[in-house]
Amino acid sequence: MSALQTRSQDADLSLAGRDPDLPCLAAVLDDGRLSELMGEDVRITRVRYKPHTSVLVAFVRTRDGSEDHGWAVTRAADPGAKLAGRAADSAQNGGGIRFLHPEPLNRDAFIAVGSAADDWALRKNLRWLAQRGLGRLGAVPRPGELLDGTAQVLRYNPERRLVLLEPAPGAAIVIKTAAQPINESAERWLHERLQAQRVPVLPWLGDAHCSRRGTRASPAWGNGDLAGGGTPLSARHAGNALAALHGITGPESGAGAGPGAVRGAPRGEAPDQLAATLGMVAALVPDLEAPAARVAARLRRRLEDVTAGVAPVLIHGDFSPDQVLVSGADVRLIDFDRARYGAAESDLGSFAAVEEIRRWQADPGPGPVTDDLLEGYSDAGGRFDPAAVTVWAAWRLFCNSVDPFRDRAADWAEAIGRHLDRAAELVR
Repeated sequence: MSALQTRSQDADLSLAGRDPDLPCLAAVLDDGRLSELMGEDVRITRVRYKPHTSVLVAFVRTRDGSEDHGWAVTRAADPGAKLAGRAADSAQNGGGIRFLHPEPLNRDAFIAVGSAADDWALRKNLRWLAQRGLGRLGAVPRPGELLDGTAQVLRYNPERRLVLLEPAPGAAIVIKTAAQPINESAERWLHERLQAQRVPVLPWLGDAHCSRRGTRASPAWGNGDLAGGGTPLSARHAGNALAALHGITGPESGAGAGPGAVRGAPRGEAPDQLAATLGMVAALVPDLEAPAARVAARLRRRLEDVTAGVAPVLIHGDFSPDQVLVSGADVRLIDFDRARYGAAESDLGSFAAVEEIRRWQADPGPGPVTDDLLEGYSDAGGRFDPAAVTVWAAWRLFCNSVDPFRDRAADWAEAIGRHLDRAAELVR
């Protein structure tokens, strides 16, 4: 085991020692221990942790030569009845949820594991997609074979969403199925508004039946995203596209609002996210609670300063290099799930922060692209306050500070500190 792996394991064990309400926490965070309990090699890819309540992880394993996605969960207050009921329902539909007992003498301490097809929040929608939805999207229905056939899982977030690359006659499609239904009228309004504003977006596939089942799709497009396959020209074109998006004015003007299509950012939303992140940092690395609180306080003040009197525009809400697909110099903006009215600088700062984080991680890519994006944004008529962009970049760095833990970075405790230090520099 490397020194980095040892530090990660030590941080996990320290966390587990502070949370006795979850006696299986250490086991469900450790690739080796979870693999031992399951009897097969697994790699944990994502963690959703609620201190003293639950931990839910996504993992991948290799079966029949290909990746298979699954989940594992342990809870503080569940004697097994609720999960046992889900396991019985899964078994009736050909699934196989299992219960693991890391502590044989404590039968109330257990981990439930299953495949993505066993995901209790997604399974009904995935079953519908295989039986009926694929046909509505122009693909070939595969009853009972959705995740066993030729589809490729692009992303899996247990109990929330699954993203598939699905072969189809003519061209492959990307399908996103979520646990919650989609507001179809709102989605269509937004898509039509983006097209009218000449924002480069992908066609929207699906109908009302798909929306009720939390499913939307679009044709597969491009050869990567701006994070790994962009050029200075494509970055400038992305800036052009973002300026077009921000040309859709907020509801106060009376010109941009549609009934329930997108929401304005509540005044307390950014401070609430700061508070939630601070609470998680305190739980994960108690020594960082005090410095994180100081950064959060400075961020609150600076956000109030830079947002006072700002006219809201339609923003992406989660803008980053991987939200821009590229094909040569051509681009498409994707994933408008968090679109809302807010400050234009929040999208620009978000992009800058995520690009910087990727450089820390030594991700392969085209190099710094934020300057090119800003150039394209300005060329297309976009206007911004550089100081506000910096503050919003600090906000994104702070709110993303717990992602190294969630993404199972080997140096997650140190990486949280790095995020906080950089956010502090930007609002000093």
